[in-house]
Amino acid sequence: MDSYGVAVIEVLDGDGQVRWVHRVLAGTLRIGRSPACDLVLSDPHLAAEHALLHWDGQDARLELLDSLNGGRLADEALAPREPRPWMGSHELLLGTTRLRLRSSRDPLAPEQPLPAATAPARAAAREPGRLLPAFVLAALWGGLLWLDHWLGSGPDSSWVEAATAVLSPLAVAVVWAALWALVSQLFRHWFAFLPHLRRALVALLGLQLLSMGLPSLAYILSWPRLMALDGVLTAAGLLGLLWWQASLVWPRARRWVGGTLASLALLGLALVLGKRTEQQHWLGPAYLSSLPPPVLRLAPTRPLDGFVDGLKALEEPLRQQAAKRNEQQEPGSEE
Repeated sequence: MDSYGVAVIEVLDGDGQVRWVHRVLAGTLRIGRSPACDLVLSDPHLAAEHALLHWDGQDARLELLDSLNGGRLADEALAPREPRPWMGSHELLLGTTRLRLRSSRDPLAPEQPLPAATAPARAAAREPGRLLPAFVLAALWGGLLWLDHWLGSGPDSSWVEAATAVLSPLAVAVVWAALWALVSQLFRHWFAFLPHLRRALVALLGLQLLSMGLPSLAYILSWPRLMALDGVLTAAGLLGLLWWQASLVWPRARRWVGGTLASLALLGLALVLGKRTEQQHWLGPAYLSSLPPPVLRLAPTRPLDGFVDGLKALEEPLRQQAAKRNEQQEPGSEE
């Protein structure tokens, strides 16, 4: 038999990925649910003997047998007992089973490089040294959490409050990574706890730096409206973390997941803007709840009289907002 005398039938899943492969030799191959068939498919929508594949080593012809549900080749219905050529690029649908023919004559796709999350990476994840990056990230994030708590707490704050402020977010991150690891175990048979934990810690460390650095920058430059970016960037960071975690579980669907999350983000932003049209700010507060040391301020100071005069600009918007609330108040209700 020459080199063109063999072929394979690929059984596809719902995403078009190959579930398993059956080798075909020259001759006639029976397809159906019966154990007597050469290719046995556990599809309740197939007959005991559903179809015949005639393969002579060069060309393939498919013959549909008598059945209730028939079949479709290249999205065209097949008539029983009428053999049809089966090209390698055409997909066959029998019942709910999708099949594809590939012979040694067809060009073979080049070898693809291994993705980041593969068997070698899984083996490396079990090495003790892989724990060090997670510990370092957790220590850095814990230090920032303690600093943020210390800056916002009073002199009578206890060590229990500080420990709770640090350990509670770390515990949430560990539980989050464990849940994603269970999802990885379910879909990829890989309990990827450390990779998920490292990704979560990297994202949360970045968000912590953002939440602490953006108010300081707004104060230093006297740009309070810079705080409007806080909610937007935080939401974008959380969605990015969700996409990053999901891409480890479903690497082939990362574009679809990213597009879905981006659409949800745009929808949520539109709803927030629509809800806040009557407020004085849209995306975030126009003030700072806590102030860094004055020595860090780079913007020039304003005299007190100028600050008081600037407050007069708020009088008319506040009056309009109070009038709208009075109009919306139900008659007879107490003020």
